Amino acid sequence: MLMEKRGQVTVFVIIGIVILAVVILVFALRSKVYVGPANVESLNKEFLDFETEVGNCLDNIGEDLVKQIGLQGGYLNSIDGTYRLYENQKVNYLCYNLEGSTCMNRMLTKQQMQDDLEKGLKNKAKEKCLDFSKFKKVGLDYNFGSFDVDVEIGNDNVIMFVKLPIDISKGDVKVSKDEFKTDIDLPLGRLYDASQDILEAETSTGFFDSSLYSVHKTGITNKPYVVRKLQPYPDKLYVLKIKDVPSVNDEFVFQFWVQDEEL
Repeated sequence: MLMEKRGQVTVFVIIGIVILAVVILVFALRSKVYVGPANVESLNKEFLDFETEVGNCLDNIGEDLVKQIGLQGGYLNSIDGTYRLYENQKVNYLCYNLEGSTCMNRMLTKQQMQDDLEKGLKNKAKEKCLDFSKFKKVGLDYNFGSFDVDVEIGNDNVIMFVKLPIDISKGDVKVSKDEFKTDIDLPLGRLYDASQDILEAETSTGFFDSSLYSVHKTGITNKPYVVRKLQPYPDKLYVLKIKDVPSVNDEFVFQFWVQDEEL
């Protein structure tokens, strides 16, 4: 009799565990798949998650591109004859040698850098950041319009906008968004401006005092400028940074060549 009761208890326990597992599975599926009507709040939550994923992706890609354009002297793509290798890195000439005279400014503009970054970001973001399949997986419909990218270079940051009208819907409920944004805290604009001071001196006199300039710019801006002039024959390599930005172990650099005349 006692064994029979124990057997009944065991059966009830097993049934209870099975029911609990089924309930947990149903709630888990309902949290990932819209099996019924959605509401604006739930769709906005999906958009917020998507926006976070896109933002993190843009942060990573954008930071890599800004660092690359700084290391390469303001250009993402280097054409033969316009650069010289330094530590296995293609670094562009921003001033070309004029025989018997000072160098000729290549006239790199901030707008050109913005255009270059826009093209680079557009290609990579489309490939790596815009995965809409997640909406289908949870039972939502989506539509999107034309895709574009806009970059604004500030003194101490680079703002990147991905313009993409998109809406997600379930039945008659729909939410929309038309722009995603990331802010890269690197002083590309500030160091580009400093490079123009250097190029002005190189084109007018053929001489630039990097130590004096570093002290002067630090004093008037309260930013610790570091400008180094290296002279691997026959050219001059200028390496610019703001000390410890973004960190002591990962400093952002803008570097470029001034072409000089072989003796």
